[in-house]
Amino acid sequence: MARTAIAGIANEARMGCQSLSEQVSPGMPGAVFTPYRQGDAVTPSGRCGDSVEQARAIGHTLLSLTYRGANVPDIIPAQRVTWMELFYDVIVAASMLLIYGSLAKHLSWQEFIWLSAIALVVFAMWLSTTLVFNRLPGDTTGRRLFVIAQMFALVVSVASMENSDRVDGDVGIIALGVAMLILAAMWEFIRRSAAEQSQTDRLPVVAFLIGSVFLLSTALLPDSWNAAVFCVGALIGFAPMLIMQIPRLQAEGRIDLHHLVERLGGLILIMIGETFLEMAVLFTKGGNPRILGVLIVLIVLTIVWWQYFTYVTDRPLGRAGGRLEVVLAGHALLILGLGSSAVALTEVGLALTEELPLPVLAGILGGSFALVYAGFATIVASAAKPAGQLPILILATLAFGSVGVLFSSVWELDEQTMSLIVVAISLAALLLTAAASHRSARSAT
Repeated sequence: MARTAIAGIANEARMGCQSLSEQVSPGMPGAVFTPYRQGDAVTPSGRCGDSVEQARAIGHTLLSLTYRGANVPDIIPAQRVTWMELFYDVIVAASMLLIYGSLAKHLSWQEFIWLSAIALVVFAMWLSTTLVFNRLPGDTTGRRLFVIAQMFALVVSVASMENSDRVDGDVGIIALGVAMLILAAMWEFIRRSAAEQSQTDRLPVVAFLIGSVFLLSTALLPDSWNAAVFCVGALIGFAPMLIMQIPRLQAEGRIDLHHLVERLGGLILIMIGETFLEMAVLFTKGGNPRILGVLIVLIVLTIVWWQYFTYVTDRPLGRAGGRLEVVLAGHALLILGLGSSAVALTEVGLALTEELPLPVLAGILGGSFALVYAGFATIVASAAKPAGQLPILILATLAFGSVGVLFSSVWELDEQTMSLIVVAISLAALLLTAAASHRSARSAT
C-alpha cells in the first residue's frame, strides 16, 4: 500500500510537470527556476525528473509519519531557510537595536541621521548575504565560517560607530571593510559555483572589493574623514547591488522570491520580539516595570505584527521590474521605524533612572511609527492592485507624524497617554485595512 501511494504521488508530479512543460516554453520567464542543492552539486530545478524525485521524497516522508511500522526510508525534504540564516537574523536584529540604543544618550537630528545611515548599511549587508543563500542554497561548514566571521566584523563595526567609548572609530570602519571583503569572497564563490556562469555575478564581487579597499583606507586617513569614508565606501559597495544587480537577477528569474519573502518576514519578526526583549533586559538592570505600560507595549507590537503578516505581506511578489525594489525600500523604512521605536517603547514599559524628556519621547514615538506605517504603505503600493489598504496606511502615517510633532512641540503628555494614542491609531488602521481586505476578497469572488 505504501509503495502504491508513493508511486501515485510521483505519477501525479510527472503528469503535472509534463502539463507545465507543454504550457510554458523555455523562453518564457515562467520557465526560469531557482537552482537548488542536491548533495554537493548545484543542479537546475524545473525538470520533470527532479519534480518526480522531490515528490517521491515527500511521499516517503508523509508515509513514514503515517505508517510508523512500515518499511519506509527515512527521507526528509531539504530545508530552504537554514539555521545559519536564522542565527544571522538574530545578530542583525540585535545590532539594529544596539544602533538606536545610543539615540537616548545623544539626542539630536544629526545623531538620528547618522544612526539611520548605519542601520541602512547593516540592512544592505543583510540583504547581500541573504541573496548569497538565495542564489546558492545550502549550509556548509565553509559558508558558516564565512558568515560567522562577517557577523563578528559587523558587531565590532556597529559597537564602534554608534558612539560607544569602548571601540575606536577607525576600528569600526575597518571592521565594516573586513565584513564587505568577506561578502566579496562569498559572491565570488557563487560566481565560480553557479551551474550557469553569468557576467552579472561579477558585478557585486568587483563592487564589494573596491568598497572594502576604500573603507580599509581609513587607517591611513585623518579621523576627520571617517564619516565621508564610511558613506562613500558604503555607496561604492552596496549601490551596484541595490540598483543594478537585484533588478538583473529579478529580470533573469534568478531570485527565489519565496525564500526572500520568508527571510524578510523572519527579520521583521525577530526585531519585533527583540524590542520586547530589550525591555526585559533593562528590567533586570534596575528598571521598574509599569504594568499598564508593559501591556501597552505588548498590544502595540502585536498590532504591528498582525498588520504586517496578515494584511501587508499577504500578496505574492511578481517579477515585474521595479516592484521588488519598492518592497525592499518599504522593509528598510519598517526596520528604521522598529529600531527607533524600541527606545521610546522601553520607556513606556519601564521607569528608568535616566528618562527621556516627555516632548522628546513623544517625538520619537510618533516619528518612529510614522516610519513603520510608511514602510507598510510602500510595501502595499508595490502590489498590482493595492485596493483600499493604501490610503488607510498613508493616513495612519500622516496621523502618527502629526501626533509626534504636535505633542513634542505644543502639548506635553505623559508617556502612557501618548502610547494609548498610538494604540488607538494603529488599531483603527488594522481594523480598516481588515475591512478593506475582506471587501476586495468578496469583490474578487
